Parts: sequence; structure tokens; C-alpha cells
Amino acid sequence: MRTTNKSYFAIFLISYLLIAAGVIVFKRTDLFPWIGECNPNGYEDGHFMAYCESTKYGDFEHWAYWNESDPVSMDAVKAADVLFLGNSRTQYAFSTNAIKDYFTRTDISHYVFGFGMGSLSPVPEKLIQKHALTPKVLIINADPFFSELLSGANLKMMKTDNTTRWEFNAKRWMQKLQKSVCQNDATWKTLSDLMCSGSNETLYREPKYGHWNTDYYRPNKKIPVTYTDSIKWYIDDAIPLAERFIENVGIKKSCVIVTVTPHTNTPLLFAFEVSKKLGVLFIHPQLKELKTIDDSHLDKDSAERWSAGFLEKAGPYIETCANDK
Repeated sequence: MRTTNKSYFAIFLISYLLIAAGVIVFKRTDLFPWIGECNPNGYEDGHFMAYCESTKYGDFEHWAYWNESDPVSMDAVKAADVLFLGNSRTQYAFSTNAIKDYFTRTDISHYVFGFGMGSLSPVPEKLIQKHALTPKVLIINADPFFSELLSGANLKMMKTDNTTRWEFNAKRWMQKLQKSVCQNDATWKTLSDLMCSGSNETLYREPKYGHWNTDYYRPNKKIPVTYTDSIKWYIDDAIPLAERFIENVGIKKSCVIVTVTPHTNTPLLFAFEVSKKLGVLFIHPQLKELKTIDDSHLDKDSAERWSAGFLEKAGPYIETCANDK
């Protein structure tokens, strides 16, 4: 039986369409995100993958907190008396044993509720309102913080379309699969080769307290902390936004603490002036020989020492507000 030109054309057309569909799916990371480039070693103790430096995976935690998606439970955030707010510097500075030990010892609940990827005050403000959070103490890293700007990751976390839901549900499913495969690589040899050799910079997060595990992220360059007296951001623009933020959260100013986590050119004066104009407490321990991993984020040893120094000064105020009935 001869194959006609029409048959050849049909076979060619079908093959072309299948290849084109495959290319579209694999090129569109919103339809087919992939976790194989991400470091798989941080799932211990219930941690989940918050972010992976990969165009095929990227951010997960913003959407997970917004949608209260497994493995994130907002119960821990809702129960927290103390919320630490700010950007990725907040996460590095306060995700420490000193923080965890202090709050365990004082029996005060806390959550380190900062976010990376350009996240400023609109992110926690919207999350606090959406999930009806009622913290008794806010510790705010004003570096900067009070703003109306929303980054691409911020806008995406609030999207409700089917494509976005598909993308993040796929990311969540891939985390479960990667964790299972990489902890049982003898059983899943073929999948293990695909999913367990990734080495891209990866952040993990602890759902119970919000702490980041940064062991699998950037290497430590040990760059010294410095300070600047220059004011890099417009205080007059920040203050009305700060006033609105505090009012919307519904917290007393006496229970708001402003700080600035150390890095290269730490804007100490800016943060102090913000606290002064707001009429809230400013606490910033200046310790010697602090180091950052990358000009911006405290390394682990420095974060331990600095957060312990912060608690020495802030502890009495935290305890007064947290125990206020």
C-alpha cells in the first residue's frame, strides 16, 4: 500500500504540532516549572523551598503565604505575638538561634515575616489584612520599608487566574516529589539523576517560625559592615505611608520598634529619623567586626551576635507589649 502525499503531509503536520506544543510547554515556565536545577538539600525539619535562583522555578513563598498553601500554615503567623517585618536583610538578620532561644525562653510567640524580591510594606500589609493578623509587637527593618511599590513577585502572589494557580501548584508538587526522590535515590535512580544534582542558589523556610535557612544560598564573602549618614530615601514620602501602615495594622505605636539591619553603607540616620518622626522606638546595636556575605546580608556569625544584641535592648519592650492583656 503506497503512502500518498496527503499522508506524508498529515504525518508531518502532526509531528510539527507535537514538537511545537512541547517547545511551548517547556519554554513557558508558568506552564511547566522545573525544580531540577535547585539544590535539594534543605528539606530537613519541615522546611520548604522558598526560592530558587532559576528561571525555571524562581519564587514560591509569596504565593504560598498569600494562598495559605501547603506546606505553609498561616496558623503560626496568626498566633505570633511578635512579627519581624522587612526585606531579605530582615530574614538573614533575625533567622537565628538567638531569636529562637529568646522567644522559647520567654514563652512569647514570634514569626520572622520578611520577604525578598523587592518586597516592601505593601506585602505584609496586604497579608496582615487578608489573614486578619493581630500582632502585639512589630519589629520593622526600615531599609527602606514604607512604600507603595509592588514588585513583579508581589503582584503575582495576588493573581487568581488558572495559569498562575497551575504554576504554583506544580511548584508545590515538585517540592514534594524532589524531597521524596532525593531522600530515596536508590529507589528512584532515574528521577534522582534528574532532580537531585541541582546546585543553583536556593533558600528554604521554616513554616513554624518563618526563619530562612540560607545554607544553600550565596557563599560568604565576609565583607565588612559600614555606615553612612546620607539619607538615601525620601523621609517625607515614607512617613504618611508609615502612619497609614501602623493604623491599618491596628497596633499601638508604643509597641512598634524600628531598626535597620547592618550591611555596606547602612542608612542609620535614615532609620533613626523615620522612628523619630513616627514617635516609635529605635533600636540598633552597633557591634564591631560585623560581616556580610555579599554587601547586603549579615553572615551567620554576625547575625547571631547582632540579633542577640538587639534583644538585649528590645527585650523589655517586647515583653511588656506581648504580655499586655
